[in-house]
This record gives sequence, structure tokens and C-alpha cells, in this order.
Amino acid sequence: MSDVKLLLVGDTNVGRPDPDSAFAPTLPLLRDADIRFCNLETVVADAKYLHPYDRSHLPRTEEWMLQAYLRAGFNVMNQANNPNTYHGHDPLLRSFEVLDAAGIVHAGAGRDLAAARKPAIIERNGTRVAFVCRTSVGTPEMAATVDTPGVAFYPVQTLYEPPARVHSNPGLLPIVHTVPDRGAHRSALEADIRAARERADVVIVSWHWGLSPYQIHRNAGAGEVAVMEYQQEMGHFAIDAGADMVIGHHSHQPQPMEVYQGKPILYSLANFVHDLEGFRGRTLMAILVRCLISDGKIQRLSYVPGIIRGQGPPDFARPAQVPEVVQRMSAMSSPFGTRFEVGEEDVALALKPAT
Repeated sequence: MSDVKLLLVGDTNVGRPDPDSAFAPTLPLLRDADIRFCNLETVVADAKYLHPYDRSHLPRTEEWMLQAYLRAGFNVMNQANNPNTYHGHDPLLRSFEVLDAAGIVHAGAGRDLAAARKPAIIERNGTRVAFVCRTSVGTPEMAATVDTPGVAFYPVQTLYEPPARVHSNPGLLPIVHTVPDRGAHRSALEADIRAARERADVVIVSWHWGLSPYQIHRNAGAGEVAVMEYQQEMGHFAIDAGADMVIGHHSHQPQPMEVYQGKPILYSLANFVHDLEGFRGRTLMAILVRCLISDGKIQRLSYVPGIIRGQGPPDFARPAQVPEVVQRMSAMSSPFGTRFEVGEEDVALALKPAT
């Protein structure tokens, strides 16, 4: 069993006329990996598959554009996210066909619930890596059922608790609690992780979750929205159920990293390339995560920091060149007891306790 290099990036949605330009600056990093994962936050389908009255504001990836993803080397994708259902069933179903024809393994959405829950399994150098995918962003109507297409949806309730001094301080903001389903959906997730564990050497849970800072205020930055209660609860649950790592996306900015029971939880991989009009003119922090898998175990995990300016491609650099990203990641992750080792090329997550 030879070593496997795994590369992980977050929200990706390419709809520009020159799609290769989205990946060009990152090609040296991408080509150094064996397995390349992204959260595909779009459908891949031509306009003829859209409903005549489709008015979705989200970019849609034309089928020919997928060749740019292939040239960049992407070979596994998460489809469990809210934008993949905005155009309706036909584009989603077509997206499955296009990805299958291209040889890209994908998970998190399907023709029915069983297909949506099915893990994406990819093998390189004798090592099998499984991705079990879920989304908690969206509405239950997006969920796949026993006989309709959709995503692998995991419901979460939001509860608002009045603060203790609200009666003497009118207008105090409520305390927000998020409560994940602890019944059938939790049991199904546990079963899916355990089933993947029997088929793969490494099991990764990929989850579209949390809150985007821009849902709080327009100019919010990385770390301005805390990890929500349900994210940590379900991240820990996934590890306890047998996952080797949990990765998150949706916030469009990096979130903290945590090591739980010796296993990494990356609460948000942030944006990679996103052609949504709303990102035009913004400057975002970015991370590109690299894992070394040896003897069927994650032996090293690190990130390369970067900056995204507007809708331009991410500019990844050495840690010394973008200290603001390194400092922000450390500050966000410190409350979780997380330690990093800053090197010349990347920043390594300390997976073992300090001695």
C-alpha cells in the first residue's frame, strides 16, 4: 500500500467564459495530489435542461466547462448542498449523467434517497477513500426521498433563548441554539459511516453546514460567525461513529480546525473558485488542505493559505507571504485547543497531543 496525497478545497462554482483560468494558478498544487476533492456548489447541465421559467440567480456550469475541472485533475465531488436543487430535478439528474460520463465520483445527491446516501469511494495506490456527504443548509423539500431525486439532507432546528437581562435591557439579541435531529437521521448517518468503514481505508464525512458570515452583515470576515452547536455535536458524532475526518463548507470563509479523538474536523474549507455575482469586489481568505495518507491512515494534514480577490482565482502562497490568514486560523482554532506548526511551504495541523 503506497502513500496517497489527498487535496481538499471548498465551495466551487465555475461559470466564467474561460473556465481554465479559474484553476490555472493552482495547477502545480493540484497536480501534486492523487485525489482531488471539491464541494461542487452547482449543477453541470446545459440550458436546455432548465425549466422555461427558471429564474435562479446562481451560475450554472455548462457541460463543456466540466473539461476544465478534469484538466485540473478533480476526481471526487460533494453534491450535498442547497444550490444543486435550485434549478429543479432535470438539471440535477443531468448533472449525475455528466459527472458519471466524465469518470468523476460524487456523493450527497441522487435519483432517490438510497443513491443520495451512497458514499463516493475512490481508490489510489491501493488505498480506498470514502466520502459520506450531507447538507443541513436548505429546506426539507430539497431532500431526496425513496422515489424522488434530491440531496442527502440532515435537518437542524433553530431555537432562540431570551438572554437573562432582556427585561431590563430591551433589544438584547437572543441566544441562538441549533439542535440536530437525534433520531432517524442520526441513525442513518451512523449506518452510512459504518458501512463505508467496511469498504474503505479512510472515511471522510463532508458536510454543507453552518452560517455564511454574509448572512450576518455584508463585510463579515473569517471567524466572525462562530461554529454552531450542531456543527460541533455532529462533527464529534461522525468521528465517534468511525469517520477519520470531517470537512465542512458553505460559510465561504475559513472556520476553525479542531482535533477530536486524534481526528481532524475542518469546520469550513471556505471558497475555492466561486462565480456567484455576490462575491464580486470582495476579498476573502482561502485555504487549500493537503493530507498524506500512509498505511491507510492520515499521517499528516496541512493547509496552504491564500487570498481570493473578487472572483479571481485564489492566490495561494507561503505562510510568510499571507500572515493574516495564518494568524486568523490560529486565533479561530485556539479555543478548540488546536495547535499548528508553521513551515516554509504550509501550516501543519498537530494531530497528536503535545508531550
